[in-house]
This record gives sequence, C-alpha cells and structure tokens, in this order.
Amino acid sequence: MSLSLRQLQIVYMVATSGSVTAAAEALGVSQPAVSMLLRDCSRDAGFPLFVRRQGRLQPTAETRTLATDLERVFDGVDRIGRLIDDMGDTTIGSINIAATAVLADNILPTAIAQFQQSRPRIQISINTTDTPRVIASVVREEVDLGLALSPLIPHDARAIDLIAADLIAVVHSSHELAQRDFVGPQDILPYRLISFSRAQPIGALVEKAFREAKTPRRIAIKVNQSSVACALARAGAGVAVIDPFWLVGTRDSAITCLKFHPKTPINAQVLVSKNAPLSRPARMFIASMRRTVRDLQRQGLF
Repeated sequence: MSLSLRQLQIVYMVATSGSVTAAAEALGVSQPAVSMLLRDCSRDAGFPLFVRRQGRLQPTAETRTLATDLERVFDGVDRIGRLIDDMGDTTIGSINIAATAVLADNILPTAIAQFQQSRPRIQISINTTDTPRVIASVVREEVDLGLALSPLIPHDARAIDLIAADLIAVVHSSHELAQRDFVGPQDILPYRLISFSRAQPIGALVEKAFREAKTPRRIAIKVNQSSVACALARAGAGVAVIDPFWLVGTRDSAITCLKFHPKTPINAQVLVSKNAPLSRPARMFIASMRRTVRDLQRQGLF
C-alpha cells in the first residue's frame, strides 16, 4: 500500500531529526501522535521503517534509501510553496517586452519609471527590434508582450490599441515650410522627402495619404527609424513625415513640427499571444502604460 504525503513527511522528519520528540516539535503535533502515525506508516508500507536500538529509533536501510528521495520531494514542495506565494504577490515577477525603437525610446522609459514606483521588484526586460521581429517574438511566446505601430497584420497575435495620434511633418526651423500651420502631400512635393518603405507601418500610411492626394511619393532618402528621419530633417536634408511619439523624448529648437494633412491616425499597439494568457505583472503593466500614455497626450507631448 502506498503512503500519503503526510505519512511520508512523518517518516522523513523522524529519519532526519533522529527522534520522535524533535519530529513532533517540527510538525507541531504531539509525540504520541507521531508514534501512532509511524506505526500506521510501517503497516501501510508492509515492512519496518524504524528499529529501536539503545532506546532510540533508527531508520532501516529501506528508510534511509527513501529519505534520499524524500529530501528532493520536500525541497520541491517548498519551492512550489514559495512560487505560489510569489505568484500571489503582485509586487514581484518579471515582464519581457519586444518593442520597436520609437516606442522603446520614447514611450517605455516613462511608462516603466511610473510602473516601478509602486512595483520596484518586478524585473523588466526590453528587446528593441523591428516590427516583423516584434510580431514573431509574440507569436512564438518568447516575450510577454510586444509594442509596435499600426497598421499591423498579426495573424497569430492579438493587437490592443494603446494610444492613437496623427502623423506629423518635421522640417528644419529655417525651412520654407516651417511657418506653415500644416502641410500636405502637394506642399511637400517640391522638396526632398524623407520617408519609410511601404512595408513599414508609417510608410504604408504616408503612401496612402499621397495616393489619395493624387501626388507621387518621391522618396529622396529612405529610412527605417523616426529618430534618423528627424536627424536628417534637423540637418536640412528634407521633409520627414513621421509618427508623433518621437516628440515625447525630444525637444529640439532646430526643428519645427507641423500638422500633416490629410489627418492620418497612427496607433501605438500592444501585441499579445492569442494562445497564452497574460501573466498578472504583464496585465498590470499594460493597464499602467495606458494611464501613462494618456497623461503624456494630455500634456501635449504628442
């Protein structure tokens, strides 16, 4: 007959402590109760577990063999108990994030700083990469969540809108367009356009805006990062049409930001797996990040 976990615990405690009295104290039960349980254990096991020598209980060879494995079992039980305690404690844990550069540079720092004010023991790991790899990391469940710009077509991931804003145009402060309130595709046409591939979310949106304005999108300088587009505009290399999230981390008097018409919304999105449930820390971080970006938007930072 097999022994219950409680019976195995009694056997292990007596074998390792060397006495019924010490085992009873460790388990918080009476000495007679331990003695009775030991008799039940030997009966259920079908062989003696202890022998008495010189007035002391000594584990048999079989019990010594059991004790070696039982040590690993109860170490594992202790680890599981600690893990359950940790899972119930919302102030600890870890979050793995994959994010595109513009969001990793300009949204995540403020979001993480505010989140960790109340949960400093939650460890956060950030991998900055391009949009396809963000999606792939989420789909393969290599990260808890991804951050990228729309429009996205994540067949095997779920997209959660984080914040919406409109594309902007950026020029050097001395540029002829800098005095305008807004610019559109036809206004930009005479100048060198700094833009993205149509395979990228921003590039696809700019391409659509130019197409609807019946204006050719003649890219003079192709980039894949908003920061590079802005650096080029700052140097006077042309006109860049970018997402506004770059503005959160940058204030530069050498450049002028203009509204872009037609009004072209772009979303910052959180991507999560369709198959794996979010951890509690990840859910809390998403909720906190939403509050952070709303605050940033109310402050007029983008």
